[in-house]
Amino acid sequence: MSVAQEAAASSSGRTQRQSVDGDSPDDQHPAAAVPASRDADLAGERNPPAKDDYLLVELLCAALAKIRLERQRAGVPARGTDGSGPLPRAWREARGRLWWKAQTLGLDGPANDLELFDWCRRPLGSWRVPLSLTKVDLEAVLLDGDSLSEFAEQAAALVQHADVEAELVQNQVFAALMLCARMNGGDDGAVQQVYRRLRRLLIDHPVLSDREVQTLARELPAADSDHDSFLAKFVRIAYVHHPVQAPGKVRLRRCADCRNPLDDRALGCGTPGCTGVAERYEVACLGGYWTQHRATRQFFHDPGLLEGRLLDQVREIAHECLCVEDWPCLDAWDMAVTFKAKEPGAEAECWAVDAKDCSSPALLARGFRCDPRVPARRHIIVIPMHRLRTPGYRADLERELQGRVSGVEVLDEKTFLRQVTVRARQTGGTR
Repeated sequence: MSVAQEAAASSSGRTQRQSVDGDSPDDQHPAAAVPASRDADLAGERNPPAKDDYLLVELLCAALAKIRLERQRAGVPARGTDGSGPLPRAWREARGRLWWKAQTLGLDGPANDLELFDWCRRPLGSWRVPLSLTKVDLEAVLLDGDSLSEFAEQAAALVQHADVEAELVQNQVFAALMLCARMNGGDDGAVQQVYRRLRRLLIDHPVLSDREVQTLARELPAADSDHDSFLAKFVRIAYVHHPVQAPGKVRLRRCADCRNPLDDRALGCGTPGCTGVAERYEVACLGGYWTQHRATRQFFHDPGLLEGRLLDQVREIAHECLCVEDWPCLDAWDMAVTFKAKEPGAEAECWAVDAKDCSSPALLARGFRCDPRVPARRHIIVIPMHRLRTPGYRADLERELQGRVSGVEVLDEKTFLRQVTVRARQTGGTR
């Protein structure tokens, strides 16, 4: 039975008793897994919610992510996540919004939860209730078979509530990373250096041997009162441990480009934009090795591939004429590129850059914030080349950014590197 069938079946006999806002006789406790509705209480005023179809979609995606997470944790069909109902509050909130929209338009919404799960497997633009989304996003599906689509994974992460993000491990990994950096850094500069070291670790090492962890522990020895190192805490949260029976080399399979581990049945790499082929490699370990948690891969490693690639390539462009800072101000931006002034006393020129690899340009724009902590002449979002294969992607992103942020440019990866090269030559030459 699929995730959708199990979740919906568990609500049999009770789903019809739920009101559209999710407050049913089964709700004994307030739900804390989704953001509170920005509209008036639906049960009280019975007014349709404000039009925001992206919020509706984000709630559906957050609910699907919670259902999957509960199944992974319990090993049994999901039965709700707040102890009060068969389906997550986010699901009931989204279904209520969809019901109101259908009523307003004089259309038929999904008759029950199973039908709504079925809708999630269809392109959003084919739903009987039309959604106000960009053309790119109307072609997306939320479920690819029984798995969340790339669009749904990213939409779920953009729901602004700590519980949702924490359950996807994203918040815990970031918190553990920050704690390890602060406890191992004596001053702001040292904290920033450790932060860069750990962020790059997540990009370059989707698999870690216990020997590599021991080597890193000698670099970052800070520990709590129980002598448990902050690095060990970080690794335990960001990675999953795989013990081995005896010391030696373990043969694994991975993508030759992005280095993500692959199982023996995988025909290719599933990382967005990656065309790498499978290869065999060996990991030397004493008692085991570590592979990244699914959420670490999704929120840090895979999008970080573009960040790492840009940082490496910008450093190759020029030597003395520019300076590159990785994740300045503890990730205010992904990089700050500073071109040194030609004339003594003249002001250097800084570009603040964020590398973004997101399937939906609209969701990217909704979640983007222009951090003022890095003073810069140019603020740039860099998107990878594979996103340009989606018709209208850049135009949709630029349009959605209008009114949200000002003075932010959108460049593809090649154009950005070309402009860095030209500006570096104007400053003082390239290598």
